[in-house]
Formats: sequence, C-alpha cells, structure tokens
Amino acid sequence: MTVPPRDDATLVVERLSVAFPGRGGDEVAVRDISFTLRPGRVVALVGESGSGKSVTARTLIGLAGPNARISASRLSLGGRDLLSLPPRAWRDLRGRDIGMVLQDALVALDPLRPVGHEIAEALAAHGWGTRDSRRRRVQDLLGQVGIPDPALRARQRSDELSGGLRQRALIASAIAMDPPLLIADEPTTALDPSVQAQILDLLATLRDRGTGLLIISHDLGFVARLADEIVVLRHGGVVEQGDTRRILAHPDHPYTRALLDAAPGRQPRRPAPPATGDRAPPLLTAHGLSITMRGPDHVDRRIVEDVGFALHPGRTLGLIGESGSGKTTTARMVMGFARPDSGDIAFLDAPWVTTGRHPVAERERRARRHAMAMIYQDPLGSFDPRWTVREILSDALTAGGQPGTTHDHAITALLERVRLPAALAGRLPRTLSGGQRQRVAIARAVAVRPAVIVCDEPVSALDVSVQAQVLGLLDELQRDLGVAYLFISHDLGVIRQMCDDVLVMRHGRIVEAGPAGEVLSAPRHPFTRTLVAAADHLSALPPSAPRIGAS
Repeated sequence: MTVPPRDDATLVVERLSVAFPGRGGDEVAVRDISFTLRPGRVVALVGESGSGKSVTARTLIGLAGPNARISASRLSLGGRDLLSLPPRAWRDLRGRDIGMVLQDALVALDPLRPVGHEIAEALAAHGWGTRDSRRRRVQDLLGQVGIPDPALRARQRSDELSGGLRQRALIASAIAMDPPLLIADEPTTALDPSVQAQILDLLATLRDRGTGLLIISHDLGFVARLADEIVVLRHGGVVEQGDTRRILAHPDHPYTRALLDAAPGRQPRRPAPPATGDRAPPLLTAHGLSITMRGPDHVDRRIVEDVGFALHPGRTLGLIGESGSGKTTTARMVMGFARPDSGDIAFLDAPWVTTGRHPVAERERRARRHAMAMIYQDPLGSFDPRWTVREILSDALTAGGQPGTTHDHAITALLERVRLPAALAGRLPRTLSGGQRQRVAIARAVAVRPAVIVCDEPVSALDVSVQAQVLGLLDELQRDLGVAYLFISHDLGVIRQMCDDVLVMRHGRIVEAGPAGEVLSAPRHPFTRTLVAAADHLSALPPSAPRIGAS
C-alpha cells in the first residue's frame, strides 16, 4: 500500500468559522480559527466543553453536519481545497488522508461486530491487502496501541471490552491506513497512566515518522509532552495561541491560567479519620472475591482473584489499576450485578452477596438496594433516552421510597444541590452538556439517600474545569451527607484529591493497599511504582515551565 507523500500533507486553516441555524438565527460554534499543521508537527486544541474543539475537528473531516454553515479564507490539505470537496471525495479522504479518533469509543464502535472486523473493514474500504493480510494487520495494530492478547481481543465486541481497551481499538482503527494527518479527540480518555504513556509514545512515533497530529485534549500534561503549538478556545473563539512551552509557563489570558489551576490533584485531600481508629463499623466489607468469565475463544479466565476490603462511613476508598485489571468487575460484584465464584460481601450488617448453596437473591437485597447507588463513566448511556431529567429523578425518588406527591419539590432541591437550574428538569439528557449530565447522574444517586456510592470513572470524560466542579461537588456531598465512596479512576491526580485509602489492582489481584497519601507518595510494589511514575511524568509540565501556581 502506498501512502500519500508526507511532504505534501500540510493542513492550512485560515479564519475558519462554523455556524448552525437556530431559532433566533445562526448560532456560531467556531469563530475565525487559524492555524497551520505541517508534517511531523503537533497542534493541540484545548478548552472547556462547548468551546468549539470537536466542531473544528469534525469540520476538518467533512462531518460538521448537513446544516453546518462553514466559511474560511482558506481550508486546504496538501494544497487541495477542502471547502469544495463533494461527499464522495470526503469518503475517499477519510481514513486514507485524515484519520480520526473520536472521544466516545462506545458510540464510535459498532456494538454488533467484533472490533477486528471493524478495523479490517476500514482497510478493505480503501482496497488494502487481502483478507489474510488484513487480519495480520489488525492484530499488529491492536498490539501497537497496547492491547494485550490482540488475537483474542480482535474477536470481541466493543461491549465486551473495558473502556480503555475500547479507546485503544478506536485508535488502531484510525491509524490503520497510516494517514499523513491524524486528528485525535481526547485520545487518552479513560486510559490508565501506563497506557496513556504507551499512547503518548505511539503518537510521538507517528509524529516522528512525519504524521501531522491535531490533538484535542483537556489533559494539559499530555498536551505538554506532545504538542508544538497550543490553541486555547473559549466560546468558539481563540483566546490564546502559540508555542506550547511558552503558554504553559507564562499564560497571558486568565482563562488559560484557570485551566491550568483546575488540573486534578492540585488541592490536598481534606483530613479524614484513620481507618484503624474508626469507631463506626464498616458499611461494606468484602472477603475473598473471585470470579471467572468465559471469553469469545471459550476459554475461562480469572478476572478477579481473592479481593477483599472494608469501606467505612464518610470515607473514600480508591480503586486503581490498568484497564482490564478487574476494577469494574469488582464494582459490579459490589453492586450485586455479578455473582462471584467465591467470597462474600456484607452491607449494612447483613449478607449482600454470598456464594455456595444459599446465595443472596435480589429480592433479599431489595429493601437495602436504595442504600447503594452508582455513578457511571458514561451517564448518557445509563439514562433512558426517552425520559426527561424530571422523570429520571422522579424514578430515583420512588426507588428511595419518597411519595410521588413530594417529587416536584424534591426534584428542585436535588437540582439545586448539584448546582443545576430547575429549568433543566424538562430537558432530555442528550440536550445537556457532559458536565450537566454527570451532575444529573449525581443527583439521581443522591436521591435514594444512599450510604455508599460506587463511582466508576465519574469524571474521566469531562474537561479539567468541569472535573474540578464535579469533584468539589462530590466532596461537598460527602461532608454534608456522610456518604462513603468506592471510587474507581485511572487518574491518579483525581485519586490523590478524593481518596482516603487506595487499593491497587493488577491482573485481578490487589498488589498494594493503604492510605492514599502513603501509597501514592512511597509505593512499595513495583507495579504501583511504575503506575505512579507514569502518572507523574504525564501530569508534570516540561522542565522549562514552572509548576502550577509558581510565579
């Protein structure tokens, strides 16, 4: 397969504007954005949700939408005018000349087909190779992006993969044709630090081979390690633009400084009583949890092995580890959604999950079910898309035993508690921003008045400023309500900020446990040391730039 010459792949964007028709006239999503991306260079677009980053990216691959009104002084790739391309030419260009990594892998990947078939189809659509050579290429690509057992994973559907594995499969699909320009929209969302480092190395390798990279990311540490130029967007316009090191070291605009200050982990964890000195008994205890699952190759694999812990009132227990380490499966057992092969869980002084001859049935958990809630990584996927916010919260209030006659007042109070206007009650979740949807998810969790909330990557898909708001809200709710959190996150900055204690999982086992401050500052296990070192490397600014808050 011959790839287009990399010396003829410069992307030129001059005064790009994108608007969409609205009730009161055109609504401008992008206003006068300009930058040039040459082969072997990296430009990063940063900014909050709604700043115009993703609209810009979609415009560059011809997917802004049929109603989009696009104008530019110049928009070209390798001298080819993109503004005049017909739909067929865009289809030929996508994948071959421009690759795209979308943020939401669960939506971007077909849930009905194995991921290997989907990647192979991208190759076949451009006439690449034979069936056998495409199969080998798929496995090679999956290995390049850090997916273990690529032959096995190629046969799995996206819903059978963890969030991190799904994202890596999506990256493999985007680079299948070795395009000279790659657009990556939040390419490391939901990935643990060690895999983020692998993806960073992969993207750096692509850059060094001459690929031009347009990166969209809220992770400024990641951007600092890769980008040559940063374009800071707010409300569709550029507020600051220039050399990465200069902007991160000496930002001129207050908005850029606010983004830097919002990075998780900058604020110390509030003091909490030591676990050994708690007077109150634990709310939840787990002993010897193990579970085996059968893969698409019909081979049984141990997913979780001999996991145990205790969760005390008002405390946050963090669960960290690589994608596929068993974190989410452990959470599903805690929720009673998956039954372990061995081990048991007690909740509120009574059996919650047991194994053996007499397992606890769901009807026996029903009276306590309201006391345990969950906040998911993808709130939109956890809502009924036909329900308004009011209906979502009303359903939760009913589950918590609150009479329907009090729901209107309670819904307003819940929205106020998570700092959302009451007017949002009539909206559908798909019309809300990511941060607003996650706040609705938190309101739903709080509505049942739980003793424990399981948080599975609750802020991984949010930009840094919204992350800071949501984490502050969770911390405030814990202080006010005394709720305990089992907190799953790949982001060690988030874990540092939120957790009192931490468990480190690898290959289904707990390899290290203890107070979060001790484990993350002086890890004992080699795997934990590797994880912490990768996180510190990714989150730190370049040596020439001072730490956040330095003058």
